[in-house]
Amino acid sequence: MITFAQLFTGPDPLLRHVRTRVRSPQTNGVVERFFGTLKYEHLYQTRLADGDGLAVECNLFRPIYNTPRPHQGIGDSTPHATYLASP
Repeated sequence: MITFAQLFTGPDPLLRHVRTRVRSPQTNGVVERFFGTLKYEHLYQTRLADGDGLAVECNLFRPIYNTPRPHQGIGDSTPHATYLASP
């Protein structure tokens, strides 16, 4: 049995606490937008059997979100192209 504290420690923790920059509310908005898109465009259209299936589907969606899918907030470009174009 795993304890709550063990979830956050070890060589590959199951949960990671990530802090955002101070006075940077847009960071939270970016994450919330990703989760909303993940739910409405992918997960709600998929039958999930368990947590492992959820993890697989999340990992399948990430490249779709970042590579071929354009985003209005960055001029209908993709996050991947925008990242590569930045200095």
